[in-house]
Amino acid sequence: MKIRRTIVALLIGTLSVPAQKQVVDYRYAPQWHETSISLPDDTCKTVVGHLGQLLYEYERSSKVDEGKFYPYANNKGFRTVIHLYADDNVKIGNQRLYSAKVPIVITEGTYDGMQVTQEAFAVGLDYIRNGISTRNGNREDIILTTIENRTNETKTICPVVIIDSERDVKVNGRIAAIHGSQQVIVSEDVIKVRKNLASFKTLLELSPIKIPADGKKQITLLYDNAKTSRLADDLKRDKGSINRNIASIRKEMIDYWENKTDIPYGYVSVPDKEIQNILDASLRGIWQAREIKDRNISFQVGPTCYRGLWIVDGAFLLEAATLFNRGQDARHGIEYILSFQEENGKFGKMTKTYWKENGIVLWTCIRHAMLTQDKAWLKSIWPNLIKTTEFIKELRAMSYQNDIPLDDGLMPPGDIDGGLWGGKDQAEYTNIYWNLAGLKAMIQAAEWIGEKKDAKTLEKEYAGFNTVFQKAAKRDLTEDMYGNKFLPVIMDPKFHSLPQRAQWAFCQAVYPGQIFEPDDPVATGTLDMLHTTLQEGVVMGTGWMDDGLWTYFASFYGHACLWMGEAERASQSLYAFANHASPLYTWREEQNPRDLEPKYWGDMPHNWGSAEFARLVVHLLVLDRGAGLHLLEGIPEEWLGKEMETRLSEIATPFGKLSFELKVNGTGKQATLNVGKITDKSCKGIFVHLGKWGTYNGTDIVKLDPGKENNITIELK
Repeated sequence: MKIRRTIVALLIGTLSVPAQKQVVDYRYAPQWHETSISLPDDTCKTVVGHLGQLLYEYERSSKVDEGKFYPYANNKGFRTVIHLYADDNVKIGNQRLYSAKVPIVITEGTYDGMQVTQEAFAVGLDYIRNGISTRNGNREDIILTTIENRTNETKTICPVVIIDSERDVKVNGRIAAIHGSQQVIVSEDVIKVRKNLASFKTLLELSPIKIPADGKKQITLLYDNAKTSRLADDLKRDKGSINRNIASIRKEMIDYWENKTDIPYGYVSVPDKEIQNILDASLRGIWQAREIKDRNISFQVGPTCYRGLWIVDGAFLLEAATLFNRGQDARHGIEYILSFQEENGKFGKMTKTYWKENGIVLWTCIRHAMLTQDKAWLKSIWPNLIKTTEFIKELRAMSYQNDIPLDDGLMPPGDIDGGLWGGKDQAEYTNIYWNLAGLKAMIQAAEWIGEKKDAKTLEKEYAGFNTVFQKAAKRDLTEDMYGNKFLPVIMDPKFHSLPQRAQWAFCQAVYPGQIFEPDDPVATGTLDMLHTTLQEGVVMGTGWMDDGLWTYFASFYGHACLWMGEAERASQSLYAFANHASPLYTWREEQNPRDLEPKYWGDMPHNWGSAEFARLVVHLLVLDRGAGLHLLEGIPEEWLGKEMETRLSEIATPFGKLSFELKVNGTGKQATLNVGKITDKSCKGIFVHLGKWGTYNGTDIVKLDPGKENNITIELK
């Protein structure tokens, strides 16, 4: 046993130390990827595929709310897919964005010595000029294809438009009507229409085009999304109208994305260009996925199968928005969530037995109130939150009423999610974790707003609940093949799966739930088990794909590592997370590692992933622990090179807005840290963690006075 543990320790040690400097090069990017080009709060959730194709109508019914979930790869799940090829023989090459902030998808290709550049982007001139909702105003998608003949002879191309659609497609001249209302209009004449290739495929052959040596040609395709469109009307009348105006339209859209959105850029600046790009694109993606529902802002996860409100995912989307100084937007999102509370205090939007939503809503509201320092708002909803705690107490009572003694005093069997679903006879821990976390947050909140009586009641309830949990956890500890004693998600051994399966709620119970003490053997053993399951830097087999990687689980795991004092693992997790993004800065929910046949699960872009990336970047730089703020605890050492700068500007914390700037000098041997003062006097200290990389007056942890501005010089190792 001793030899085996030594081997395992060596293995884990090897995994925890990077073999080379950490860099983002998208080495694990999915082969098939999609990107949103929609406007913020857009009702038209246009997705562009990895070949530059436009993907539409994911829903499987006429109404979004009735749409069914279909995990997809390739084009599965989209009713209509549109390609424009400069020639059927074009070889597709690289794909990129115009920039992290500007979602123009650029797909590059070649044919017969010619360079083909295709740009796909959304246009909403009424929206960006006058603020008119995309539900009511002009809204179009454009594919602009530019062909440059770089040879010394004239070349001929034969453009083609391919419409793969379950809908009826009727072609009249340069216009293809889909389902009688959506229109595809091209800037070139259609000389032949073919429908005999497959039952769903319509192919439009456009007039051949001769391009002289060193010449250039542009072809435009416009999709009007079945909405009123002046651009479409102009193109119908005059096939050259778009090509004459496209440069100014494109320029206006770029200016909008770069300068006129309310997306919260500029609050975090890091010296790794690709980390910064992914961060900026993540914030943009969150705003693109949002939608206005019942006059409230709904922070949605994605544009297709997860287009809607998901209370677990939404909790972290809302925290990200609040961290980045968009508390008012997040407030609207929280009020939308609160509208789903039932009379008895219960939240069960996803399923009737998804008990964890109750604890998650409690934490969401309290975290938001503290980050915005809004006691008055929290007091205004306090009675509603107390009703939810009463329902949690009722759930504990229900646990005695079934035939399963394992869950007595805890939670009755409920839906698990994230890798396991559970069943009526499967007592499990995910719902316990989050309801404990919700109650613990309520205790802190009650003290904060002066509800002393409620605080005592909640403390008593939490203490009883936690005592039963700790006893059950010790009872259910299991040993993995490496000797790590961990807590499985399901209590009964006959229902056990992979040790790491569905351990998402455990990671969140560590942080942000904070239900474990730092040396709790349940937490340390379970985290040690997760350390042994990494592939490509991410826990493998924890989600729905037992042979797959849940990409943004990297943040759950990274946060748990950070909270438990394993900061180096946390920064490694950030880079592993980044390298599973596509080169267009988006994630798929789950994918196989690259040594296996490509398989995928879930939405893309997946904006819970976007929120998790933003949260992890912030928390590596500032994390609130109790009554203090802890800075630079997880900063990657790659950010400490010569003349590198790392900045936070007005980031929300429970003690007010925090700003700091870390600058490394030209020699790389010293760094200056300027930290702004904190307004909330309840902050008992700002602690700067210098770890292995720095020292100040001979110490590696420096305590600063939060009530004043601080400026220190750090000696770098």
